[in-house]
Amino acid sequence: MSRDQLLPRTPVQAAIDCGAVLLVMVAATLSFGPVFGGHAYLVAGIGGALAGIAVGVATSLRPLRSWLMTAAGIVLALIVLGPALAVPRSTLFGVLPTLEAWRELLLGVVYSWKGLLTAEPPAEGFPSLLVVPFLTMLVCATLATVLALRLRRGAPLAMLPGLLALVVGIAFGTKIAFWPIALGVVVAGVVVAWWAWRRASWRTGLNDEVEVTNDTRHRVRARRQRSRGAIAMIAAAMAVAALVSIPIQPQSRAVLRDVVEPPIELAEHPSPLAGFRDWHKNFDEEALLTVRGMPEDGRLRIATFDYYDGTVFAVAGAQQTSGSGSFARIGDEVLVQQSGDPVEVRVDLQAYSGIWVPGVGYTQSLRFDGPRAGELQGSLHYNGQTGTAIALDGLAAGDAYTLEAIVPEQPDIDELEGVAITSVEVPEPAVVPDLLQAWVNERGATGQNQFENILEMQRLMTSGAFSHGLEGDFPSLAGHGASRIQSMFDQEVLLGDDEQYATAFALALSRINVPSRVVMGLYPDDGFTGGDEPVELTGGDMHAWVEIPFEGYGWVRFDPTPPEDNDSIQPEPEPQPQPKPQVLQPPQPPEEPAELSPDTVADEGQEDDEEVEDASWGIWLWIAGGVLLLLLLPFLVVGALKAARRKRRFRAERESDRLSGGWHEVVDHAVDLGLPIPAGVTRREVAGVVEDRYPRSRATAIGEFVDEGVFGPGEPARDDVDAFWADVERSVKGMRSEATPRRRLLSTLSLRSFARRRQERRRR
Repeated sequence: MSRDQLLPRTPVQAAIDCGAVLLVMVAATLSFGPVFGGHAYLVAGIGGALAGIAVGVATSLRPLRSWLMTAAGIVLALIVLGPALAVPRSTLFGVLPTLEAWRELLLGVVYSWKGLLTAEPPAEGFPSLLVVPFLTMLVCATLATVLALRLRRGAPLAMLPGLLALVVGIAFGTKIAFWPIALGVVVAGVVVAWWAWRRASWRTGLNDEVEVTNDTRHRVRARRQRSRGAIAMIAAAMAVAALVSIPIQPQSRAVLRDVVEPPIELAEHPSPLAGFRDWHKNFDEEALLTVRGMPEDGRLRIATFDYYDGTVFAVAGAQQTSGSGSFARIGDEVLVQQSGDPVEVRVDLQAYSGIWVPGVGYTQSLRFDGPRAGELQGSLHYNGQTGTAIALDGLAAGDAYTLEAIVPEQPDIDELEGVAITSVEVPEPAVVPDLLQAWVNERGATGQNQFENILEMQRLMTSGAFSHGLEGDFPSLAGHGASRIQSMFDQEVLLGDDEQYATAFALALSRINVPSRVVMGLYPDDGFTGGDEPVELTGGDMHAWVEIPFEGYGWVRFDPTPPEDNDSIQPEPEPQPQPKPQVLQPPQPPEEPAELSPDTVADEGQEDDEEVEDASWGIWLWIAGGVLLLLLLPFLVVGALKAARRKRRFRAERESDRLSGGWHEVVDHAVDLGLPIPAGVTRREVAGVVEDRYPRSRATAIGEFVDEGVFGPGEPARDDVDAFWADVERSVKGMRSEATPRRRLLSTLSLRSFARRRQERRRR
């Protein structure tokens, strides 16, 4: 950066520059609010901004003025202040850095960006994620301060880092914006007001250096006009910012987390419902866990399933429309939009193990205790749609945790009379056994409405026989694949346990277009009575049930399983119709599922994948285009200014002015390439300096031709001037060919030639 670009700043002027930068950085920090929650992100972001401003001021002083020192200052601020501001939990007393804090900080510089996109808001409780706002504000505030204090004519560039920080906050946030109209108005007002003040101070500085005239009234009037124009510009910018922000609704905001896949897909993991019978077989009398604080008639949810592939009920994968299989990391808190009663539950594990974390309702916070608390907390993931959590490190005996949750109200059956079923999109089952379809056709359409059909099918199933197939029970196969459910309906009396009945009921509901999902969890047979008394749950308390969504109530549970003491396999007094002959009659129901099965589902999934992929590519292209435009903006602006200047010179009215303009074009390109041109000397002397450095410029011959045309008798011929401008173009190309690539690149952004022309006018 050349000396003539530097603008000496008084302490008051420098303070105003830093204040404008700080205001923009505070607005950018607030844009992180929806994704972090709490206030820790404010400390990290504003602290990083203040540190960046300090680094920018220090490295703008003459002894330290260099970009290398600026980079070193950023690194130093990161190492010294980063632990306390970005990873305070790993420091001593929240301030003093430790080796663990530095390790977490440096890893966060690389990995926290992706972690923030895959974390479930609010992300404040995650380790190292505060590095994102801290580092963003530190770097952007440093660059903005340096540009504001060092640049003269290019001062508007100083606000680009602040705008970039605002874009980062929006892109890494959520669809919920933090007061978008207010932020837009504040940022636009600060930027325009600061730039108007800079221009005014620049003009004042120029006037102070020239001879003061007696035309005081004229100068006062001009100053008032400029002040009114500045106020009008500020008002217009704030109005435009407000109007632009109004139509930007949360659903139309494109953020990066929309195109980043969750870190895990549990569709790739075995369904715990497949091991349902093992809990009763191996842990029937053994304590799995002890729970305190459960609400009356509550249930501990382990896992929720909504996709049946013909073998098992499982969580839906990425290819399905449901999001039950997408789990995101959570911190200390979870945003819950459900209504219900708040509860606090304590769970101590004995024989229970696995990645699934038993919970109740919709979790607001979950905190592990014990020696593995840190590991389990770091591996904790949650699905807000189903209210289920997993710990990838796996639960084991001795682990414990406390969770706070919202438990929705479970209405009585009578309260659901006349209530509409919510239209929720769940994956269609890949296979539905033929005999079950025939049973639904016979028994699932006898009611007056859909709700009565649900109750009738539930009544018929609960009147069946119960058996775990264990020693002393009537033989009953485990599993819930299509063949097992088919054999269940091939008997005079239905027989099975929670696993088979819940699966059959959910599949039957799908045939009458009722959305449902299967839940596996724990509760004592006589139900929880409420209170803080510890309740010990064994493998015999493992159950499965079905949930159906109702308007105003959410997901309501239904139990299709007969009581465990209903172990009779005698047929009902009223004989059931044989479903098999109905299947063999036209229109041959067995063939229908075969035609509807895998191909159709795969095609729809493929189309959905293609649509999601196209949308992802579109968003990424928009983001890449925005970043590219931001990077190219300085080149475009400076290039447009120089092109306008050349056009004005080339199209001057007098031919002698065109000659002078061509000469100025040659000299200005030499100045932008970094050549110092002496002031107050003749054109011949200037040409000698230019040609000594750039021989291909032919500056001496061009200068002599200009002298002859300007000072000679009459106006030069137009054809001669056109030919002269062709020589000017060749001269400019020759100079650029002799310059280094770095010098050529810097010359495209250089504003030195504009500053030199202004100095010449001042001297004149």
